[in-house]
Amino acid sequence: MTMLAALAGLCAAGAVFAIVAGLRGTEPAERQVRPPTRLQTLIRSSAWPGRRNRLLAGGVSALAVFLLSSWPVAALAMGVGVYTVPPMLSGRAPQRRIARLEALAQWSRRLAEMMGASRGLEQALADSARIAPEAISAPVTVLAERLNNHANTEQALRAFAEELDDSIADLIACALVLAARRRGPGTREALSLLADAVEHEVLVRRDVEAERAGLRTTLIVIVASVVALSVLFASSQTFAAPYGTALGQAVLAVVAAIYGAGLWWMRRLAVLSTGARFLHTDRHTPAVQGAEL
Repeated sequence: MTMLAALAGLCAAGAVFAIVAGLRGTEPAERQVRPPTRLQTLIRSSAWPGRRNRLLAGGVSALAVFLLSSWPVAALAMGVGVYTVPPMLSGRAPQRRIARLEALAQWSRRLAEMMGASRGLEQALADSARIAPEAISAPVTVLAERLNNHANTEQALRAFAEELDDSIADLIACALVLAARRRGPGTREALSLLADAVEHEVLVRRDVEAERAGLRTTLIVIVASVVALSVLFASSQTFAAPYGTALGQAVLAVVAAIYGAGLWWMRRLAVLSTGARFLHTDRHTPAVQGAEL
């Protein structure tokens, strides 16, 4: 009976507390957009599914090689190769970046037109989710949802730039951040000029990627030759026997490192530098102060 009485008293006190809290209500706090962490940015990026699949394939390949040969160096080299080599041989990533830049140019031009129709910046950004090109539809939709939920405009734009993760996208986000701060004229003209610049950048990158397609073909031939020779070499008991020792594994590690360095160097020749980003969400000081539209 004592325990039941104590429990009844606790329930009564909890009921009184709940009633008082309900009558007082809660004061709505200002909604802030937390910048996405590096892990969240990685998982939300369009490249994450491919990286996850390559990681799983690399782990399975490394385990299979180790079970067949008992060579830890060969297993490690196979796992790293399965994860890193496919992006070197594929031109999909540069083409996706080019498509995203082209979509950004179209979105900027449409956004400038919408702002000219007597719409405020936040309203134009929220409405632009309906007309955003497919390549950037997801981040623009997230931006619109944040603004519709009364999030801080500048923080939402910085998170938008972080999700796009491109130096050209930083330029557009920077112009919009300045427009959100100063609310002055010139935003339409700035967005139109940026759209023209991005379209020119798209043309340049398409020409460069067309010229570098031949280097990727050379990489494919080299990798295929190395894989075929390695399989033939490992299948020969006479040639493969010395590599079963610790010294043989050390030599194999040096050979694999030389091949990896050569592939990395050729990959560096085939990669187009797009510049470093300058608009970051982890800085407390504004990255665009002092700039003018």
